[in-house]
Order: sequence, then C-alpha cells, then structure tokens
Amino acid sequence: MGVNPRSVLLGSALLCLCLVGTVQAQRSSITIPDLKNSSHVGVGYTAHIPTNFLGFSALYVTPKLLGGFGVYIDARFETRSLTDDPGYLPGVTVQEAEVTNADFLFEQSSEWSTVDVGLVYAVSQELAVYGGAGYTRERHYREYWDASETLGNLGFYLVDDPAASGNRVNVIGGALIRLTRYTLFQLGLGSKPPGATVGVMLVLPH
Repeated sequence: MGVNPRSVLLGSALLCLCLVGTVQAQRSSITIPDLKNSSHVGVGYTAHIPTNFLGFSALYVTPKLLGGFGVYIDARFETRSLTDDPGYLPGVTVQEAEVTNADFLFEQSSEWSTVDVGLVYAVSQELAVYGGAGYTRERHYREYWDASETLGNLGFYLVDDPAASGNRVNVIGGALIRLTRYTLFQLGLGSKPPGATVGVMLVLPH
C-alpha cells in the first residue's frame, strides 16, 4: 500500500501544532531570536514523501532584504537504486519485453533526484514561508513477469524506460515553523515528484 501524501501532510501539521504548544509553555521566559527582525542562517534535513527520504536544506533570511526576505535551497536523493535489484536487466528494452517476449507488465516505478531554489519570507518571529522551483531528474523503470521464469528473479525483471524518463520542473512551497530557540519544523509540498515535504532545520542568528 502506497503512502498518501495528503495523510502525511495532515499528520505532520497536527504533530507540528502539538510540538509548538508543548515548547511554547517551556520557553515563556526565554528570549527567542526574531525571524522577522534579525538575520538567520540555517541548515537541516528534509525528506519528500513518498519518494526521497534523504535530503538537505539551507536558508538565509534577513530584515535588510525588503523587510525579511531570503534564499532557500534544498537537494534530495534516492537512498538506493533499482539498478541494484537482482531482477534488473540493463540489456533488455521495453520493446523486447512487450513485443518480442510478450511478457506481462507487472509494475512501474521511478527514481528521483531533485535540487530546488526559492525565496523565503519571514512572516513573524515564529513563522517563515517559502516558494520556488527546481530541477528534477526522473529515471523510470518497468517491471515485467516472464511466465517461463527464465529471466530476472523468479521471472520478475526490471528494464529501463527511456521514453518515460527525463528532466522535470519541480515547483515547491511550504512553511518553516519555529519549534525551539534553534530549530524550525518544515512542512510543504512539491510537484515533481508529487508529495509532501517534511524536515527539521537548525537556525542561528547571524
């Protein structure tokens, strides 16, 4: 069963609200650096669900730039490649699998690598929003079943699908919400691949 990005987004939002409420009670007497009125730099971990669970992000925001604008960047990668699958057959084409072998198409899947750049704006001491676009590389695969079970792994084999692979434009948007004095929680969306973006960022006044 696949992961539903809307469910992930809703669950993450509820978790964020609970965390904010918890830490708010613990820091009432602590002076918190103001995202809106002071410069900040940040680095963090970001994941795009359900496709990329390894990623990194960074930002710089300053009131000197139109009252609180800055730059946001991120990059996300696959944690493993389908070319390592025991059923991967690099020498077989889609045409051979479907026309020559007449094998059954069992499943399709893709690997994604993404780099994004955008603008971030500090709305308040506690909240910043971001939006932008980036470059995504999709590598698409098709998995077939060979009834004779002579190809691949017990008859299941993967082949590259160049026609469905290529470069995509990814549009992003989201929010960075302060959790503690030095951490922000990230919650957003992306278009290519479609899904929810969640992460945690360490931020320091600059």
